[in-house]
Amino acid sequence: MDRSLHRPCDSSATQARFDSASTQEQPVEIAPGVWWVGVRLVKDHFQCHTYFIANGSEGVLIDPGSPLTIEGTLAKLRSITDLGAIRWLVCHHSDPDICASLPRLGDVLTHPDVHVVTEWRANALIRHYDHPFSTYLVEQHNWCLPLQGNRRLEFQLTPYLHFPGAMVSFDTGSGTLFSSDLFGGFVPDSSVLESADAAYIIENARPFHQHYMPSRELLSAGLARIRSRWPRIERIAPQHGHIVAASIVDEVFSALGAMDCGVYCLADADVDLKRLLRIAEARRRLSEALLHQSSPLGMVRAMGTILESSGQPGECALSVNMPIDGWTTWNSFEDHPERREPPADWHHICLLGDPAMVLALKGKGVQHQFDPDMERMLREFAESMRPWVDHLLEDQRQALEVAALNVAALSDPLTGLANRRALAEAKLPASYSLIELDLDHFKLINDSFGHDAGDRVLKQVARVLKESVREQDQTFRLGGEEFLVLLPEADQATALMVAERIRGSMRQLEAMGAGPVGEVTVSLGVSSKSALLTADFSEVMELADQALYSAKGAGRDRVCAADGLSLSRR
Repeated sequence: MDRSLHRPCDSSATQARFDSASTQEQPVEIAPGVWWVGVRLVKDHFQCHTYFIANGSEGVLIDPGSPLTIEGTLAKLRSITDLGAIRWLVCHHSDPDICASLPRLGDVLTHPDVHVVTEWRANALIRHYDHPFSTYLVEQHNWCLPLQGNRRLEFQLTPYLHFPGAMVSFDTGSGTLFSSDLFGGFVPDSSVLESADAAYIIENARPFHQHYMPSRELLSAGLARIRSRWPRIERIAPQHGHIVAASIVDEVFSALGAMDCGVYCLADADVDLKRLLRIAEARRRLSEALLHQSSPLGMVRAMGTILESSGQPGECALSVNMPIDGWTTWNSFEDHPERREPPADWHHICLLGDPAMVLALKGKGVQHQFDPDMERMLREFAESMRPWVDHLLEDQRQALEVAALNVAALSDPLTGLANRRALAEAKLPASYSLIELDLDHFKLINDSFGHDAGDRVLKQVARVLKESVREQDQTFRLGGEEFLVLLPEADQATALMVAERIRGSMRQLEAMGAGPVGEVTVSLGVSSKSALLTADFSEVMELADQALYSAKGAGRDRVCAADGLSLSRR
């Protein structure tokens, strides 16, 4: 054999080309003993490749071809070997561009034991070509075809890429992956056989895979199987497109695995590819956003940016009917959520039913038409949002549990007022006043009418106390019938006014049915701390306590103020 026909890949060159005058009619040895024997069809961007592995008297023909190419392939084979030396016909799947030449091969191949090598699902269709050959089912032979010496042709199932029983094969002798439809592409330049330009390979492979491969998930899974099975691949020889040089195998694997496929499932008909690719890209970016965004606000802003880049309105709102809070809406143009329903005059896409969830899009004018395929994609995408929404609800549940525990830890269970622990953790302003109060003769109520009656009185006292103080004031139950009011930024005059209001309101409890007998009265002590004083809280509290005892000693049902001078002298 004339070795000048060998066209090895030059790693320093971007592309290896045919000599259009002569070499297209000759076989090309792409690796030692591995030959390209395909036929370039004129003005056809969907070129189909056939390969031959020289294997002594048991040669292997890979993806034989169709009636359009078989005669040219036979001519090339005759220049390499005797046709009687061809025993194995590998058919990676059942399409006619691979198998339609089988009847013709039945007429010319003279080996006494020719076999079609394939997988059982493909064979179910290949038999309908009415060929005369026996079948070698790879799954029944441990996915392997032994060749001469230690050489083997190993097989890997790649389901639904693009046929349910599709497979690829790997020649252990040359390190060549015969990838069938994977890595294939439409070829703008039929003179290019092998390329070391990854961008060129992927550019031509993209429309082919987006047309024929069902989804990126299946494509990535199939590529991962191949990479795991054969980590060292010297070249990729697809049935379509260009042979992939060793120098870019890793790069091309990575780029192909990230490619969006199955875009035509986004529409009811074969429509504008560019539009569908924009939808597919939006779906990919939305899925990535789910992985990286931890807050509803971040998610809705990401959604707005993604939709705007896809030609949709950039203003959007995400509304969730939270089990406790009701409708909560996050807008892409606001910093905080609002307790309201989604904007009524925007276009609504109902994403989930439980809890109710709405993506609202602000249209570009009254007559704006929303892309129905984009809307369909968003509804389908909602299924992948379910764990994200569940996480949001779980955060709410945990927050409520923590809040409930805090309330229980810092609240008096009888009156609902803050307790001593809450007082100890309270943040004190630079100046404040305290009102300490105590019910007069409360023991008499418990002794005469029982503790249930006393509890009812304490609850009413707490209610009146909260109603009598200012909005910014804090109320505490210190224990028993003793209460405290913390008045931030209040001077003594203000505190005395509030204390008198409390005392007067308490006297009305009997008329309201709170006191079992007689009037309910309280004694109150007031102390104040200005920003100029250095006394700590315990000192201010002690003065309020002293004032309270002064009020009781003076006859009860009155307000007494602590001596401010005594505080300043401490």
